[in-house]
This record gives sequence, C-alpha cells and structure tokens, in this order.
Amino acid sequence: MSSMHKNTVAFAVLLASAGTVAAALQTSGPVTPLAAAAVQSAPATAAAALSQAAVPPAPAIGSRVSTGLARWNSLRQSDNLPFSSYASFLTSYRGWPGETAMRKTAERAIDPNTMNAAEVVSYFRVMPPLTGVGQARYAFALHATGQTQAARDAARQAWQSGVLPQTDLDRILALFGGALTMDDHDRRMETLLANNDIASARRLLPMTSPARRSVYEARIAVQSGMPDADARLAALGDLANTHAGVLRDRAERMRNNNQGYAARALLARSRTLAFRPYDVEKWYETLLVMARGAANDRQWQMAYQIASQIDDAYPAGTDISAQSYGERDDYTSLAWLAGTTAMHRLNRPADAEAMFVRYANGGRSAQVLTKGMYWAGRAAQAQGKVVQAQSHFGKAAAYPELFYGQLALEQLNRPVPAPRPLTAIAISPGERTAFYSKDLVQAIRLLGQLGSHKDQTDFIRALSEQATNDRERALAAELARQVSRQDLAVWLARDARNDGSDFYVAASYPEVQIPPTQNHLWSLAHGIIRQESSFDRAAVSHAGARGMMQLMPGTARETSSRMGLSYDLSRLTSDPGYNIMLGSHYFARLMDQWNGYAPLAIASYNAGAGNVRRWVNEFGDPRTPGVDVVTWIEQIPFSETRGYVQRVLENAVVYDALNPGRTNAQQATRLSYYLGKSRPG
Repeated sequence: MSSMHKNTVAFAVLLASAGTVAAALQTSGPVTPLAAAAVQSAPATAAAALSQAAVPPAPAIGSRVSTGLARWNSLRQSDNLPFSSYASFLTSYRGWPGETAMRKTAERAIDPNTMNAAEVVSYFRVMPPLTGVGQARYAFALHATGQTQAARDAARQAWQSGVLPQTDLDRILALFGGALTMDDHDRRMETLLANNDIASARRLLPMTSPARRSVYEARIAVQSGMPDADARLAALGDLANTHAGVLRDRAERMRNNNQGYAARALLARSRTLAFRPYDVEKWYETLLVMARGAANDRQWQMAYQIASQIDDAYPAGTDISAQSYGERDDYTSLAWLAGTTAMHRLNRPADAEAMFVRYANGGRSAQVLTKGMYWAGRAAQAQGKVVQAQSHFGKAAAYPELFYGQLALEQLNRPVPAPRPLTAIAISPGERTAFYSKDLVQAIRLLGQLGSHKDQTDFIRALSEQATNDRERALAAELARQVSRQDLAVWLARDARNDGSDFYVAASYPEVQIPPTQNHLWSLAHGIIRQESSFDRAAVSHAGARGMMQLMPGTARETSSRMGLSYDLSRLTSDPGYNIMLGSHYFARLMDQWNGYAPLAIASYNAGAGNVRRWVNEFGDPRTPGVDVVTWIEQIPFSETRGYVQRVLENAVVYDALNPGRTNAQQATRLSYYLGKSRPG
C-alpha cells in the first residue's frame, strides 16, 4: 500500500470512527513547555479588537464538510477516476485547495464515447473548460444534446487551442468541419507554429487562407531547417521584418545555429510590426533570452534595444497588468532589464525612468509597483526632476511594509509607520455566521481538531486568497487566533496587499520569544521567521528545511552540537522554541562572519556563505564606499535570494516600528541603518 493511500485510509477511518470532538479547538500536535513559552499571540490589541460575538460551533465528525474532506483526500491522489467522481465533488465544494488541477483532471477523464452528455453539459456550465481538451469534450456533449450553435462555438475554440489528441481532432472535423472557417484554421496554425508543432502545421496548411499561406510556408521552412527557407523569406518582402512570428522564427534559427550575435542584432533593430505576436508570451520569452544574452556579453546598447521594444506586442492603451501571469512576468522582466541597463550602463536616466514606470505598471503585486516607482524616482533625481521624483517616491511610499516603500519613505524624510491594530470592524451577526458557515472555514477548524496540520495549511492558503474585503480578512484573522495558526494572519496581509487593500495590521506581524543571548537580533530574527515560514511551526519545504526558521537537518545538527544540545529532528517542527533557539544561534554566527552586516548575513542564511563570498568578489563589497548596496542586492543572481534579503529587511523594519525600543536606528532611516547606507533612501 502506498503511503498516500495509507494517509487517505487513515483519514477516512478517523472520520468514521471518531465519536465526539472536544468543543475547544486544538493545535495540530503536542506543544512542549519550551514551545509554549516561545510562541506568543499577536499583539493584544489585534486579538481584542474584534467583536466578541458568539462564534458558531465547530463542525462535527460526519458533517457535510468532514465527508467532503475524505472525498478531497481521495480525489486529489488519483487521476484515473471516473469523470462523475470529480464533477460531483467540484460542483459541491467550490474553491477548495487544488481545484484548478482537479478541474483539468476531470476534463481529461471525460470519454466522448461513453459520457453522459447531459451531465457533462451541466458540469461545464458551472465549471467552464480550462483546457482545449475540455473545450472539445464540451462541444461533443453539446452536440449530443442537440445544442448545435453552442456546440459549434465550443468546437471552434477547441480547434484554435492547438494541443488536442488526434481522436478529438478527427471528431471535431467529422462533426463540425463545415462550421470551421479559414480564420479558425489560421488561428490554429498560429498556435501550432508558436509551439513549433511542425508536423501538425504541415497537415493543416491546405486549410489555411491563401492570403497567409506564404507566411506559414516560410515559417514551416525556417523552423524545420529546409533548404529553401531563405528564398521563402525573401519572397515575403517587408513581412520578413514586420511579422512578429517570422521575426521570432528567424532569431531562434540563428541562435540555434550558433549565430547569437546576428539573432540579437535582428531583434535590436527599430521596427513597426505589421502583425503583432499571436502568442505574446512566446514572443517576450525570445526577446528576454536575446536581451539577457546581450547583457551577459556586455553588449549594453543591444540589450537595451531588444528589451525596450515591448509596447508593440499589444494595441496602444492595453493594460498590461490585466494580461496573463506569463505575459506580465516577461514584460516586467524586459522593462526591468531595459531600465537598469539605461540607468547603470548607458547613463540615460530619462530612458531608464520611462522603463521603470512601465515595469511598475506592468504587474499586479505591490512589490513590482514599489520597486518600479522607487527606481523611477531615482532616475528622475538623476535628471534633476525633483517634483517628478517626489511623485514617484510617493507612489512607492504608499506601501510602508515593503522594502522599496520604506526606501521611498526615507527619500521623503518620513518614518515607517507601525501597522495599525486590528481595530473594531463593524461586523454584523449575519456576516459572522456566513463566514463561519463557509466550507473552507469549517474545514480549517475540523482539520485543526484532527491534527491534520499539512492539509489545514492548504485550506488556510485558499481562505486567504479568496478573502475579498477587510471584514472577511478581520474575521479570518480572528480565526487564525482561534486555531493557533498565525501564518494565516501573515498570508492575509500579503494577499490583501496584492489586491490593493490597505490591510497593514499588527496581527500579521506575530511575535515569538527569542533566546536572551540573541535579543540584539530580535527584529532580524522575526524578519527571517516571517519570510521563512510565515510563523508556521510545522512547515517543511520541498528541500527539507523545517520549522519556523526553516532549518536544514544538517545545519540543525551542527548547530545543536556547537551549543551542547541534543539533536532531535522531530522537535524542529513540534517545538518552536527549540527551532528558534537553533536558528537564531546559527544566524548570529553568520552575523559574526560578516562583522555584523545584515544584508550579507541574511543572504548567507538563504543561499550559503560560499555563494555570498563569490558575489562579493564579483560585484564588490557592499560595505565599502562606492558600492550601492541597493544595486548590489538587485545584482544577486538567485532571484529567490534577491527577494529574500529584501523581505527579511522590510520585515525587520516593521518589527522595529512596532517595538521602537529594540533598535538603535533612527526612526526615519531604519532600513538604511540595516543596509549600512550613509545617505537615507
């Protein structure tokens, strides 16, 4: 029996056999005296601020939610169950963790030959298709139930999606071939070529529109390396340089033939696209590879020219932040590369400012906005545009809990405010009842009673992501306190900020006891814990790091030996006090290694001191004059470590604001104090 199956059986047995459950909520697992001493509640004002109205009782074993949990555990561990098993669960338990993956599994599970067409149609009206396969099966079900026009519309979308099993393609042509237009075939061709599916593209070629066929023939020739590729490109005339798909194919062929410089030069030319990219993400990926290659070879002008030409992929006025994550991510990566190249390599601050503004406006997260606006302010300063710089800094400063928001506040000579208490929010009895009646909330409470910490974590993340207003977030913070899951309060603040909500509250900055010998590192230790585990005492990473301070077992063993303590792997996740004692001691050693310089010690905690020494040799020592530490951090080649250093420092600054007596830093320049900067901001 597999371990996953054992877990499912154990969970089902537990649900079936349990009698009554204690009304008082319990944390998942035993807490030692050291743990009890280590973990404190969030500031009392946060806990006491909410209305003390009665909370509905926790769900009982055998309830609808407990039954749903047993089904959820079973379904997520198998991908070959009947469609009806997935469909009945998904339509009954909306928004549960792993829903997207389960929906895709359900779509693949539909057998067009044996399906209950009415059941499939009913399901997709509640859960619209996420995949081309799902769209095709929806079309077949609609056709079987006599909904001809809706079936044709669904079939056309499936056909255009590109990736389908051959049996689905054959069935679409048999049932809907007469309804497919040349435009449908052209769109499918664009998808196939964007994914380099040459064999399928060749089969489709006769169905495409004659006006575009020469372009498709040329692209197939280029992608497949045919001898007549250059001749076919020449026959296209200007389209060879103004069709995004053709340009991408040409550049990729050059790069694959060890003609990297020629490929970069092609994409660096100024252009006006006659045909925008059909797959914007693929287009941006190629630009990014070429621009980064140029930057790595110190071809700064070429890198800027490639990276800065990002606006022509969309019609004028398109809101980039409304596009898919992949497109946004590549767009902002290109804008950042163009901005930093113009700023630091080409001494063109005006161009840098324009690209940093694009970067800020191209994402959805507060981190992207603050970073872009801070650097736009720096670029405006370099041009002597004081008013414009202040405007950019002001937009970043609206987020005082973030690294670049804090630097912007320093530029404006304003202190970082302490997060507000979770003030009494007017919550009606009906709102409270509705909140505690939610499936996710009931599941969190029940999983806490059952000691299913890992599953409870999945539901906590889902609840945080789905909170839509501050009243729901306040109730969720109340729930976090009840079930002793301080990480829920942390996630609420993060997700709220990315939705544009001002949920900057003390409840999302829990406090724990730090060993007295490390009290001088109190804020930094809290900053590490908040970033590493969000105060989830039982967190285990994919790499095996454990507990609040995410210690690797080897590091914990070595540190415990140095401290003269016994090593106990299980206590890393069951005893927060033990974990924090080892983790804070280890961090203190790193601080000593770097002579008390926090950025390098924090980077070492995440990436290892060996990597940090290599970066110091490569980029300079940020402790020395002439090396801008903010720029140095942005040069860290590991994106995780780059963000990690910023997140830990910003957390420490907020903890200082909450506990001003614990720091020697001036109130208005706390971040610069940690960075060792002589000039604020």
